[in-house]
Amino acid sequence: MKIAVIGLGRMGAAIVHRALTGDHEVVGYDPSAQARDDIKKMGAQAVEQLSDLTNKVRIFWIMVPAGKPVDDVITTLLPGLQKDDIVIDGGNSLFKDSIRRHDHLATKGIHFLDCGVSGGLKGREIGFSLMVGGNMAIFETMIPLFKALAAPQGYAYMGKAGTGHYVKMVHNGIEYALLQAYAEGFDLLRNGHYKDLDLADIAKVWGNGAVVRSWILELCADVFKHDQQLKEISGQIAEILTGRWTVDEAHEHKIPVKLIEESLNIRAWSRQTGGNYGTKVVAKLRNAFGGHEVKKEEK
Repeated sequence: MKIAVIGLGRMGAAIVHRALTGDHEVVGYDPSAQARDDIKKMGAQAVEQLSDLTNKVRIFWIMVPAGKPVDDVITTLLPGLQKDDIVIDGGNSLFKDSIRRHDHLATKGIHFLDCGVSGGLKGREIGFSLMVGGNMAIFETMIPLFKALAAPQGYAYMGKAGTGHYVKMVHNGIEYALLQAYAEGFDLLRNGHYKDLDLADIAKVWGNGAVVRSWILELCADVFKHDQQLKEISGQIAEILTGRWTVDEAHEHKIPVKLIEESLNIRAWSRQTGGNYGTKVVAKLRNAFGGHEVKKEEK
C-alpha cells in the first residue's frame, strides 16, 4: 500500500518505520523540516505542504494531537480528497469527535476509520496494539497495513465508527489506575517499615512469575536500577484528556470508576504540590514508555 502519515513526532515516525518495514510506501508531512528529513533517511518520501499529499496517495493516516488539530488536517485535505479515499485517525481523539468526522466525510463519499494506538516508544520495535472502529469492509481492506504496524495478534476490529477511540479511551483510564497502584506499592516498600529494600530486585522478581507481572513492572525495574532515590525530579504528573473522558463517560452511564477517578485526582494534586515519591515513580514510568517530560525538582 501507499499511505500518507501526517504528524511525524515520536509515534508518527514509528508508524512510518513500521509501515516501511512491512514493505509499504510512505509519504509523510510535518511542519518540522527536521522531522521530514528524518523519515527521508528511513526511505520514505516527504512533502512540504499538507495539501500536496492528495496528489500522491489515497490513504491518509493522521497522528496529530486530539481536537482542533485533527479537524484542521481534515479541512486542509478535503478539497483534494476523492471519493473512496480513506482517512485514519490514529491519535487519542474523543470518540464522539470521531463519530462526527466519520459522518461528515461519509457525505463526501470518503471513508473514515478511528484507530486507537497503544504501545508507546516500544511499539516501533515490537509493534503496536491497534483498536479500529468504522466500516468493517474498509477495515478489512486495510489489514495488510495493520499487520505491518501491529504486534502479533495486536490489531482487531472494534465495531462501528467511534469504537476504536472509545476502547483506547478506556484503555488509557485503566493505565492511569495501574500506574498509580504500582507507584503506591513501591512508595510503601521504600518508605515503610524497611528502608533499605532494593526496589529494582523486587520489580525483577515480581516480573517473573508473579501475579502482578507486566510490562509496566519491567519498566519499574529499569527505573529503579538507574535511580531508586528519584531526588532530582519533581513528582508532578501531566495528563492527557483521555483519562478525564473515561471518567466523564462513566459518570454519564452511572458506572463507578473510583480507582481511575482517584488516580486523576492524584495527578491534579501532584501538579499543585509537587507530589511525593509515588507520583515521581509515575512520572518516570510515563517517560519510560511514552517519552513524556519529567520535570526537575525545584531547588
